Amino acid sequence: MQFIINHSSMEPIYEQIMGQIRSGIAKGTMKEGEALPSVRALAVELSINPNTIQKAYSILEQNGYIYPV
Repeated sequence: MQFIINHSSMEPIYEQIMGQIRSGIAKGTMKEGEALPSVRALAVELSINPNTIQKAYSILEQNGYIYPV
């Protein structure tokens, strides 16, 4: 899955990531059981703080969108 971050958006980055993951699930582009990139790998790829990725993943997990393996 390719993530696109708009740094000039008023929407926080973690919410942009969450929205793209939820959209991928809803559209079927993300299959059940498909692994997400690791926090560190995605943070490096997007040049953002790993805590931002962790926050997005944690909220998605709490809401039942993703689960740890």
